[in-house]
Amino acid sequence: MAPFRDPSVWTASDLPPTRGWVRALTPAHLAEIHAAIRAAAHIPFHQITKSDFPLPLTAPLLQACAEDLEHGRGFSVLGKFPVQRYSYEDNLIAFAGLSAHLGRIVDQSYAGAMIVDVKDQGVAYDASTRGYNTTAPLLFHTDGAGLTGLMCLGVAEEGGLSVLASAGMVSNLILAERPDLHAILRAGFHHHRRGEHAPGEPPISDPIPVFEDRGGLLHCTYDRNQSIWAQQEGIKLTRRQLEALDYMDSILARPELQLHMHLQRGDIQFVNNYTMFHARTAYRNGPGAVRHLLRIWLDPVHSRWSGTTTRDLYVRREVA
Repeated sequence: MAPFRDPSVWTASDLPPTRGWVRALTPAHLAEIHAAIRAAAHIPFHQITKSDFPLPLTAPLLQACAEDLEHGRGFSVLGKFPVQRYSYEDNLIAFAGLSAHLGRIVDQSYAGAMIVDVKDQGVAYDASTRGYNTTAPLLFHTDGAGLTGLMCLGVAEEGGLSVLASAGMVSNLILAERPDLHAILRAGFHHHRRGEHAPGEPPISDPIPVFEDRGGLLHCTYDRNQSIWAQQEGIKLTRRQLEALDYMDSILARPELQLHMHLQRGDIQFVNNYTMFHARTAYRNGPGAVRHLLRIWLDPVHSRWSGTTTRDLYVRREVA
């Protein structure tokens, strides 16, 4: 595999200063979105299409977001959506309607969840739970589907930062420094399906490459915890595989590779899961300061990327 060279390969110093990457919604945009919310109120949020949520004035801004994701740095953030003015249901319609201009909303679990509330449920993070229901730090990983969208409804009293890193930069560094370990990462790892599969289906996946060159494009799929938890089902990781995972995490830990985002109330973040790793710092809620985000997974429109994502571990499939 050759090093990758495109705008999604970056270090933090290559990016604009703090919040310089936010594309702010203007009062004119917000008035248009408000009208679209009212027009789409009768449609189940996950069925809202671009035509159901017409935004002629806001469309160029959303097209710029799509360019960020498809041909640019691999993430995009909209800012200043007034979530405090709307009910939970209307915020969900707004989020779905804006997202419909970037892709099709897809399910996030075997049960068919189309939206996830990212907030503390008072549980510990392990193989039987989902990290978004805890306050624990989340290691760098990729989500399912092509794009992940997050709408911030509330922020914690302390912590809870979203952290991004360029998969292309991580791949290039490992390829330059430890090509032997890069080969192990390309061979891939089993992932634990965490109980979200039908009777008769295997509890773990086939090996999924961490890095893969598909038609000259980098595709990354990574979740260390899922690979470690696969050992509960009899999959043994070799010393060299563990070394590769440890080395990758040591690269991801380099501060110069990390973009820390303090998502504010009303921010909407989109991430290309094929080109970005994302993580979250631990957080603590307090009186009047409770972290709460809505999460949507999207299949982007006319994307250059395709292939396995962690969504393939959880969605329903036919059993032979």
